[in-house]
Amino acid sequence: MIRIVVMYLPLICFIVPLVICTIIMIPREISIIVGFSLFILGFGYTYMSMVREVGKNRDAVLKIGNKTPVVVPYMFFALSTIVTTLIFIPKSADMIVQFASCFIMTGVVYGAGAVITIAVLKHDAMKSASRKVKPSGKTKKIILINPVNSCRTGLTVNSSSKFPPLGLGIIAALTPDDYDMILIDENMEPFHYEDGDIVGITAFTSAANRAYEIASIYRKNGIPVVMGGIHASMLPDEALEYVDTVVIGEAESVWGELISDFENGTLKKKYQGDATDLVSAPEPRREIFSDRYLFATVQTSRGCPMDCSFCSVTPFNGNKFRQRPVSDVLEELKKIPQQYIFFVDDNILGYGKEAGRRAIELFRGMAELKMNKYWFCQSSLNFGENDEVLYWAQKSGCKMVFIGLESADPEELKSMNKKLNLKIEYDSAFKKIHKYGIAVLGAFIFGSDCETVESMIRKTDYSMRGGIDVVQTTVLTPLPGTRLYTQYKDEGRLKYADYPGDWDKYDMSEMVFIPRMIEEHDFKNCLDQCCKRICSMSAVSLRFLRTLCATRSFTAAFFAFGSNMAYRSVNRC
Repeated sequence: MIRIVVMYLPLICFIVPLVICTIIMIPREISIIVGFSLFILGFGYTYMSMVREVGKNRDAVLKIGNKTPVVVPYMFFALSTIVTTLIFIPKSADMIVQFASCFIMTGVVYGAGAVITIAVLKHDAMKSASRKVKPSGKTKKIILINPVNSCRTGLTVNSSSKFPPLGLGIIAALTPDDYDMILIDENMEPFHYEDGDIVGITAFTSAANRAYEIASIYRKNGIPVVMGGIHASMLPDEALEYVDTVVIGEAESVWGELISDFENGTLKKKYQGDATDLVSAPEPRREIFSDRYLFATVQTSRGCPMDCSFCSVTPFNGNKFRQRPVSDVLEELKKIPQQYIFFVDDNILGYGKEAGRRAIELFRGMAELKMNKYWFCQSSLNFGENDEVLYWAQKSGCKMVFIGLESADPEELKSMNKKLNLKIEYDSAFKKIHKYGIAVLGAFIFGSDCETVESMIRKTDYSMRGGIDVVQTTVLTPLPGTRLYTQYKDEGRLKYADYPGDWDKYDMSEMVFIPRMIEEHDFKNCLDQCCKRICSMSAVSLRFLRTLCATRSFTAAFFAFGSNMAYRSVNRC
């Protein structure tokens, strides 16, 4: 109760004298009374909206300094105040001065209230913050490392688009309890050498060189280095030139054997992991992650039968869709303190009617348990076809869905093997998703073999339309292990093939192959112009307003606005 009074104290101290002065001093004219009444009521509602939205989005405000929940309510108040002034307040100098003075005071009071509200939430967060597990003096220590491409940050340039390394959390959970566990996460801090007995490292292709660089430091000190993840799994022989051991595929089935071999001095060069059934999948040890991450990540399924030509998921996780039991996922969600959740499944809805029923069961379980989480996910376009899925997604806190649209051009979709997108009408799916208060993040890929300057402009024009709330743009990138990489390699079209040095360029922001129907300089120039249009501040602001109107949800609009601002950073707009 005290904290609520403190947060609303500036409003009370301002409104009460203002009401008294209004009653005593303003002329008894209907238009003036209506104007001042609307002004007072509007500011009170605005202030309360700010407190409510800052509280609902406290993690975004505290962890990444997102000021959208503070700024946007006052922007709407300011706009309505201008309209009120023009309609109701007489155009006399005295009344305009009085009204302007009140308006200026609202800004001061509002700012003070925002500062106090954030301070109260920060105090609450400090009181409830869980302590990190400290090294306990155990005799063995494993160092887990999440490297980041230091010269090219790609889609993780913005702090709100960074996610904890879930795979390393799972490795930590699989490691025996008699090991101390240290995570060095370059998402959050620069690498610093930490002594240990064995090192586990993972990396995407664009960060492979950084992983090899860090691995060499430990190997010089006689500490064995184990590398896993997608890149090492696709190119194990390359990785073995820089590390001692490679885990190929999913590590759950082999990590126990690997640790036993390490302790016996019989560590092998390669361990081939099997695709497990996920029925007894371990929960990651999240206490090793930085508490500065905005989102907690949860995985409920693996595998994808779609086999898109540019995607690494099927080569790494297989084409069989595997799911964790809903009860296990719900138990895991109960233990997560973060307010925001990102379901990292490549398709949360899954494939087929049974998978759809399972998604409904998961969402309904979250809603009935009143977890009060906000979450977003990745899904196929058919997420927008099932009303029951959308109903329970909304009830359980879904605010945004990432959909790989890639293009609206049928020929491009065929070239990428995006068969499902050819069957569903985009705009109707977006409209239905919006109906349930959920924003749409549409991902578009530039650079297919059908790409021309004209097609890039059409794609940009389409992405700017009202149905898409957040636009992600990436350049088609042939990652190792994909059919696209094999095709371009066989055709001699890879521009950068001096490996591993050139892996730095494979971060989905640069054309790394010779395009078929467009000159490279034309592609780059056009892409720069397209990204500037998509990520301009005017476009981002307009999208925010359209999202707010379409979803009728401030939180969904905040999600979308924050994501658009992150992509502005990626594209350096």
